[in-house]
Amino acid sequence: MVSNVICGRCGSLLDSRNAICRNCGAAAYMAVARPRKSRWVAAGLAALIPGLGHIYLGQYPKGLLYLAGASGLTFLGFDLDLTMIGAAVGVPMELGAIGLWLHGVMDAYKTAQRLESDLSEVRQP
Repeated sequence: MVSNVICGRCGSLLDSRNAICRNCGAAAYMAVARPRKSRWVAAGLAALIPGLGHIYLGQYPKGLLYLAGASGLTFLGFDLDLTMIGAAVGVPMELGAIGLWLHGVMDAYKTAQRLESDLSEVRQP
């Protein structure tokens, strides 16, 4: 669903995909459609699978890093829990994975909110 069309040159909001920009006079072919992303969907996806909310927002490297970090800490932590000495290291690693997961949910929400506010600034003439 395309909700906004912005000028490819100056970033101002256009009336339609074929309109010429009133601010800079750029041709219609430079228009860029930006789909709107929901911050609640981003947070929900990040809560479901770490990093998925960032991938939904188009931040693929960040999402993959959250996924790899949370998965790595979880699997290594569970593996170390099998021994008594390893539990002293494994439990903090698992808690770190939970912390990283929670941070990823909050970061996906805040990132979507920031992207939305950047888009609303574009709407102002």
